[in-house]
Amino acid sequence: MALELFTWDGFFHPSLIKFSIINSYSTKGASNNTRTVPPDLVFPCLPHPTLTLGDLNLHHPTTDPLSSFKQDDLASSTPNFDMATELGFSLLNPPGVYINLPSACPLVVPFLSEWSDPLPLTGSDHIPILIRFDAPLFHHAPPSPNWALTDWPALEADLKALIIPSPPARPTSRSMGIWFYTNFTRGNTTLAVHILLKIVTHRSMP
Repeated sequence: MALELFTWDGFFHPSLIKFSIINSYSTKGASNNTRTVPPDLVFPCLPHPTLTLGDLNLHHPTTDPLSSFKQDDLASSTPNFDMATELGFSLLNPPGVYINLPSACPLVVPFLSEWSDPLPLTGSDHIPILIRFDAPLFHHAPPSPNWALTDWPALEADLKALIIPSPPARPTSRSMGIWFYTNFTRGNTTLAVHILLKIVTHRSMP
C-alpha cells in the first residue's frame, strides 16, 4: 500500500512537493528464499522523499548483528538489503528490532528527529513505531523588529548614555568572557526596551 502526499509548499524543501509512504507486509513466497513483496516494490527508485514501512519478516545481520541466521533467512533478506543499500535507503530503527523495518531515502534521513516505540505490542510481533521529522521549512519565522513603532529619539539618548568600560588590561578567557557578556547584555537590554517585535502568525514567512 502506498500513500502519496502533495503540497505546493514542499516537503523539507520547496522543490520537493511530493512525499511517498510505502507500507508492506511480506511473507514467504513460492520458495523459502523469496518473499511475496519483491525488493523493488519495498524500496522503489523515486525522485522525491520516500519512507518505507513494513512487517517484512526479514532476518538479516544489518538489523540484528548479534543474532545468528539460517541460510534461508539470509537468502531471502539479502536482496532487499542490497536494494536498499544501492538506492541509499537508511534503516531508521536501532539494531535489535529486525522485523518492523522503517527505512528512508537520502532526501528524508537528514530530517529524522525521533524514532521510538513507546506503545505496547498490538499482538504477535507488531510494534507501533513513532517517527518524527523536523522540517525547517515549516518552522515559524523568528520575530523581527517592528521599526515603525521604534522610539528612535529615546533609543538614541539611551545608547549615548550607555558607557562601555575598557576590557581587562591583562585579560584571561574568564575575565574577557565576563566583560563581553556583561556589556553585551546591557546593550541588548537597551535595544529591547525601545524596539518592539512583530507578532508571528501562521502566515509569517520562514
